[in-house]
Amino acid sequence: MQYSGCCNEFWWCLNNVAKGIARDELSYSMLMFNHIVRDMLIKMLEWYIGVQNGFELSSGKLGKHFKKYLPEEYYRIFAKTYSDSDYDHLWTAIFTACDLFRTIANIVAEYFGYEYNKNDDDGMMKYLNMVKND
Repeated sequence: MQYSGCCNEFWWCLNNVAKGIARDELSYSMLMFNHIVRDMLIKMLEWYIGVQNGFELSSGKLGKHFKKYLPEEYYRIFAKTYSDSDYDHLWTAIFTACDLFRTIANIVAEYFGYEYNKNDDDGMMKYLNMVKND
């Protein structure tokens, strides 16, 4: 199922982002976060927009119309998932992305009658906090 695959990819690729930060591998961390993880966040946000609008709107390539179709609060949070090269800022962006993904994924799951995998979420949040605080 695409939904569970999206959730799995989002949560399990975050470990690579964290490992890259811990190893001071900026380009690897940024690539994993801004391409692999972000792609799953964008996919989930596209589904959210579809759910909210009867799947009659397109959010555009790579979410270029998110500002137009997401509620202002969600767009503001999405914008905060972008970071510069400062690792503290990147950690903030990561945790912001996690919060947004969790919120949106639960809404999408409820709409379709899917089960959100809270275990992956909880486990990865524990791991991310452990790596960040080490």
